Amino acid sequence: MRKPIFLRILAGYILVTVITTVIVLLFAFHSIRDAHIQNAREHLRRLSAAVEYTIVPMLEEGDLQALNKLIGELGECIDARITLIAPDGRVLADSENDPAGMENHATRPEVRQALSGLSGSSLRHSETLGKDMLYMAIPLNAPPGVLRLSLTLEDIETLLEKLQVRIIQVAMGMILLVTLVAMIFSHHISRPVWELHRASTQVASGDFDIHLHPHGNDELSDLAQGFTSMTEQLASSFSEISRRNEELEGIISSMSEALLVLDKDGRIILYNDSALKVISTGDIKGRYYWEVLRSEHIDNLFERARRQSHSEQITLGERVYLLSATPLPLEKAVILLLHDITESVEMDRMKKDLVVNVSHELRTPLTAIKGFTETLLDESDAHTAEYLMIIQRHTDRLINIVNDLLDLSALEESATHRNIEQVDLKELVTKALTVFEQRARAKGLEIKVEAQPDLPPIEADPFVLEQLFTNLIDNAVKYTEHGEILITLKMPMDDLVITVSDTGIGIPKEHIARVFERFYVVDKSRSRRQGGTGLGLAIVKHIVSAHHGDVSLASSLNKGTTFTIELPITQPS
Repeated sequence: MRKPIFLRILAGYILVTVITTVIVLLFAFHSIRDAHIQNAREHLRRLSAAVEYTIVPMLEEGDLQALNKLIGELGECIDARITLIAPDGRVLADSENDPAGMENHATRPEVRQALSGLSGSSLRHSETLGKDMLYMAIPLNAPPGVLRLSLTLEDIETLLEKLQVRIIQVAMGMILLVTLVAMIFSHHISRPVWELHRASTQVASGDFDIHLHPHGNDELSDLAQGFTSMTEQLASSFSEISRRNEELEGIISSMSEALLVLDKDGRIILYNDSALKVISTGDIKGRYYWEVLRSEHIDNLFERARRQSHSEQITLGERVYLLSATPLPLEKAVILLLHDITESVEMDRMKKDLVVNVSHELRTPLTAIKGFTETLLDESDAHTAEYLMIIQRHTDRLINIVNDLLDLSALEESATHRNIEQVDLKELVTKALTVFEQRARAKGLEIKVEAQPDLPPIEADPFVLEQLFTNLIDNAVKYTEHGEILITLKMPMDDLVITVSDTGIGIPKEHIARVFERFYVVDKSRSRRQGGTGLGLAIVKHIVSAHHGDVSLASSLNKGTTFTIELPITQPS
């Protein structure tokens, strides 16, 4: 059961007041009682001195009967019991009882103390009178003995009882007064706390229209001001968040790409309308992605996307999508984005088919043109031969372009059907160099091969890998007029690193980023003279990518170019 803070503060004040009052009362009762008893002792001591002065002459005469009568009269006069005790403890006279019937008093504490020569006092219950008594005994010297006076505590107890009632009444009044003050003070403290509680409940329900009015100038007032400022900031933040959420929902809804957000277990926690067009299975929130997207590529992509972003082309039904997976590390979630590229893929396919078909169609007439041109050259004069040689050079360039296009198309077609074998790279490079020995010798170029000892064989398609070396060495020979061409094979880490360096004309910096594009040439006039097609490096790039490797180049103008290729030793299955 919840206890209001008002009651807890009030109960605390009342509890402290009651405990304090009880402790004070107990201490006051004992102090007052002790003070009254001490006053009674002093009173008995003074009376004892007066009685001693009166009875000593009669005690010296030895008339015990007259002495007993005198002591009785004195006891009534001073309202106290008087007892005269011999040194051996016998009672010689008593103001209230017959001495002959009284027991020996030598063992009484006050009597023993008086017999030792000192005044003695004792507070105890009297067996003779059946009451609590205060005793005061003084020694007598001549003749020796003990004079003892005693008072009953009934008067003191009666006074203390009256005083106790009066003190309790005052204490109850004080408790009531303190309770009233505590109620006012508790209300003063609990009211701001209650207002804060009401305000926090209102804020928790989503209502930020709260304005607390501080009471006083204390910590609770500062807390109220702080809470009001916090509420205003929360209202502003929630408004901004709501606005951004609306914008985000609008953006997500308007996206043509299908968007899916998956939690760490692969459940769909967010999606847009475009995703429903792809999936077409109604509400998919909370379902696992493999229930609605059946593709082994998505499973692999989801696992890899937990660490870093990945993208892959997949086919769902009759449509082709570019699937991008991006991790959200804080939420341990993955964002899947499906972009429909069916038309683009179909267009690319049509382009490739067109290129292949056109290349095939061009090969026959180009071969015929080349043949007839060579025939005409044998029968022409010097003037006609010049034009026929121009026709022949351009025909050869067209034939090279057609052949490169067909090679590139064949590489793209066979990307998934590669003939992977264990390949000795040094042997493969040596074989590829035989084609260029005569050309290099004619230009005075030296071609070197440096291979790391005990270089392991790698898994690769030897035919396309030979094409790679052929294209790189062909470029090096074409664009190097003097110096050397150096081919290195080494394995510094887990991958095999191949470099092809020359001391040729180099490539300007502004062209380096584009040299691997199809038909891109740095110097068009020089390329035409050299018979370049602009497809050689595109073929190199494609071969390296097909083997899950990487290719890069570094070049300085008029100093040379270095191509660096990194290939894995084993191909992923």
